[in-house]
Amino acid sequence: MVLPQRLRFQALAFIGSFLAFCLELAAAKLLLPRFGGSAYVWTGAMMFFQGLLLISYLYGRRASRHPRAHAAVLAIPFFFLPLALPAALPTASPFGELLWALLRSVGAPFFVLSTTVVTAQSWLMRSDLPERDDGYFLYAASNAGAACALFAYPFAIEPLLAVSSQGWLWRVLYAAYAALCFACAPRGAAAAPPAAAGRAPSTRERALWLLLSAAPCAALLAATNLLSLDFAAVPLLWTAPLATYLLTFVLNFKREPWYPERLNRAMLPAFAFWIGLCLIPFGFAYWFAQDSTPAQILGRALDLGKFGYMLFALFALSMIFHRSLAAARPASERAMSEYYSWIAGGGLLGSVLVGLAVPYFGRGIGAVALDWAAVAAVAVAAILVRDWEQVLANRKTAAALGALALAVAGAVGAAGSRAGTVYSVRNFYGVYSVRDERGLRSMFHGNTEHGLQFLDPARQDEPLSYYGFSSPLGEAWEALGGGWRSVGVVGLGAGSIAAYGRRGMAMDFYELDPDVASIAKRSFTYLSRTAAAIRVVTGDGRLSLERADGAAYDALVLDAFSSGAVPIHLLTKEAFASYLSRLKPDGVILLHVSNRYLDLRPVLGAAASDLGLAAASKRQLNAEPEGTVPSVWVAISRDAAAMEKLIEKKGWRALRAGPARAAAWTDRHASLLPALAL
Repeated sequence: MVLPQRLRFQALAFIGSFLAFCLELAAAKLLLPRFGGSAYVWTGAMMFFQGLLLISYLYGRRASRHPRAHAAVLAIPFFFLPLALPAALPTASPFGELLWALLRSVGAPFFVLSTTVVTAQSWLMRSDLPERDDGYFLYAASNAGAACALFAYPFAIEPLLAVSSQGWLWRVLYAAYAALCFACAPRGAAAAPPAAAGRAPSTRERALWLLLSAAPCAALLAATNLLSLDFAAVPLLWTAPLATYLLTFVLNFKREPWYPERLNRAMLPAFAFWIGLCLIPFGFAYWFAQDSTPAQILGRALDLGKFGYMLFALFALSMIFHRSLAAARPASERAMSEYYSWIAGGGLLGSVLVGLAVPYFGRGIGAVALDWAAVAAVAVAAILVRDWEQVLANRKTAAALGALALAVAGAVGAAGSRAGTVYSVRNFYGVYSVRDERGLRSMFHGNTEHGLQFLDPARQDEPLSYYGFSSPLGEAWEALGGGWRSVGVVGLGAGSIAAYGRRGMAMDFYELDPDVASIAKRSFTYLSRTAAAIRVVTGDGRLSLERADGAAYDALVLDAFSSGAVPIHLLTKEAFASYLSRLKPDGVILLHVSNRYLDLRPVLGAAASDLGLAAASKRQLNAEPEGTVPSVWVAISRDAAAMEKLIEKKGWRALRAGPARAAAWTDRHASLLPALAL
């Protein structure tokens, strides 16, 4: 069956974007283990792909004039599958190493696919189709393909197919894409490009295209950073904001836009309202003291509603700016050739702003709302360029922009200067703060507590938070740890586990983030007061353990959760096999798996069953004594007698894989869906 010519062009744009976005998700997921599961892996990946998109658009404007030369370029992606992973550890500049790893693995295939819209639109204008003078429907088809990939990958492709099978599927679809390119490319006299007609775009038009595309992209990354930091850095969490963002492109670039431009012009007050909603709750709510029940209820309500709230706010903001972007599209071929390049440049600007500028210039500001402050800044700039005459003539418009600026400054200032904050820092791995309240010093990653210690020197040897003597960790240490002489800990936090150290014991802490190691040594005293011999190794825990030749631990404690996120690469069967190689035959692996949204016990039970290990778990429900936080722990060992001791003496429960068990995670295949506990 031969597709009609118009459908061939639409199918080309759709499949090209579908493949490109599947490639984005697969590459970022596979690189997560090499970069400690950081939520900023996706931010860096987005910045890389936006930059490559800009380069591909610039290339596409010229490649469309030489179809035969472009045909040779189409063969390049076949040489880059399956995806190749870098073997080196992240350097002192993880962002730079991430960009280099992406360039080596998926740079060429993504570059070729990203030329699709520009080349297809140029070929369309040389065809005899009635739509050849208005090919923006191809942009809608392209974004529809991207949105389809974003839903298909986490819900179908990732759960059902291993990475090797995904590679074969990608090859088949890419072959169809290449065939469509040959079917759509002009031939003979039509291959010669006509002279560009019409006037060149003005400086204001170029600035408008740049800023109107930068603001929604910055909002996309601000929302994704917050959700990934608090939930998990996985494709399931990356795709929802990106699909929302792309949906607004589809709704506004289709032949009949979703709503009229005059309504968009009236939505400036709504824009200020939505930005305020994004900033004020996450700025001021965390500023209030947490010792009252209403404040705790408010915090939980905000946390549970954050996912839908972020998507709704992102949708509203993106609809406003993408509608203006669609309304400002040029009609002349000469200006049209630049239009997509400026859109890609705006995406790169928004990515650099949130991915590089905010972490660098806001390093000492421990405010999650700072990303949204950057969004507001570029959004105000876009509105000023778009409505400059209206702003000068209309006091209400100027007042709305002024109120927005004050709301941004107030929310960020309140969040960054919360009472009791003694230290804060932002880096590639997240936002950290140290606070003194009610006689306790706490360490936060994002809005999640990761360490607690009494300020009273007489009580500073008591482990608190998830690690108290009455916690499941304390029970396991009491029941099994009498003869332990060597203990490894993946994840340092405030160093609370060092309180269990005793004379003659060696404790090795493996910590990914140098800033966390600095906080634990400078702001807390667990490491300095313990009787054990302490060693802190900086680097990814799994990779550092694999390089620790000769290490033989009595116990290995895994506590490497960043904020509410799950380091999936530390919980795969291959990871457990690596841990077992560093344990004594009767050694025990203790895993802290407390999480607000996920129940990881079925996944860990499946991994233990597959590896022939015994496992037990316990959930602590009470928060007594003072400073204790309810927690969930899992113990895994070759020694079944050790697990029986926990079950009989401490009330732990055996963790077994039933007939309807969740599948164990592997490095090549891990889906978060079975672990959802909402």
